Amino acid sequence: MSRFKQRASRSGVVAVEAAVVLPVLLILMFGIWEVGRLVQVSQILNNAAREGARLGAGGYVNGTEVTSAMVTTAVRDYLAAAGLPAAASSGAQVTLQCNASPSWTDPSEALPLDHFDVTVTIPAGAAFESTRWTLLTPLTTANQMSSTVSWRSLNNTEIVVDTALPQ
Repeated sequence: MSRFKQRASRSGVVAVEAAVVLPVLLILMFGIWEVGRLVQVSQILNNAAREGARLGAGGYVNGTEVTSAMVTTAVRDYLAAAGLPAAASSGAQVTLQCNASPSWTDPSEALPLDHFDVTVTIPAGAAFESTRWTLLTPLTTANQMSSTVSWRSLNNTEIVVDTALPQ
């Protein structure tokens, strides 16, 4: 068989191979893209919860008592500054839970080393859907995201420094 006949019989092979492989590659690419975005949003949620917990741990900011509302505002401000859409940052649910006894509602009422949790959740619906990058049918079954951090209160912690030199 001549060379010319071999080429003529294989002329449509590349197009058929591309038609078979391209859809699989596109689905794989969009799946990796969506999972990458979920990891990014998860990291942003975790950092936002830490920022809220850091604020609450101090109990006071410039002489002002820290309230649960201030923690919620700090978390939502962090989410917005990190680039999440307005629907996600304003729709985020922030929970400040005291795990100590006696219980308190505002971080300024905490005793030193009281344990508390800050949970940030982007609920299912418009808030969560706004975080997606792909316009295709969701490739994952995730429909909400949440992050919880555990923290200790540093409110009114006394630090005693012995200024006497050892003898």
